[in-house]
Amino acid sequence: MSVSRETVLYFEPEGGARAAGVKSVLVRMGVRIKNIAPEDAGQTVGCLLGRRGFDRNENADVPALAQPVLVLDGFTDKRLEILLREMKKAGVSIPYKAIVTETNIGWTLENLYQELAAEHEAMRKNG
Repeated sequence: MSVSRETVLYFEPEGGARAAGVKSVLVRMGVRIKNIAPEDAGQTVGCLLGRRGFDRNENADVPALAQPVLVLDGFTDKRLEILLREMKKAGVSIPYKAIVTETNIGWTLENLYQELAAEHEAMRKNG
């Protein structure tokens, strides 16, 4: 079996059954999980993934994120489809999900969360 380069940044404010369910799905799929601590929400996505050129911001004091967040890196469309299907099968839902892009890799996790929250609210209002 080939080694996956897929990585998920996972922030979970509450822990518990949802966190266990998400991690179970990711482990079964062979995806690397990087648990993100509340104090790291002010770091860039690139820094949290350990990418070159994205240094740690030592003065990153931001408010705690209110909801769980999954940031997916290195997923093909097919693997993303499998992940979403497996999460649904496991009965776990994380509304705030994003794929790493050239644009958002330089954003802080908190900025990405704010963008996802705004998109989620817009879809809720229009849906």
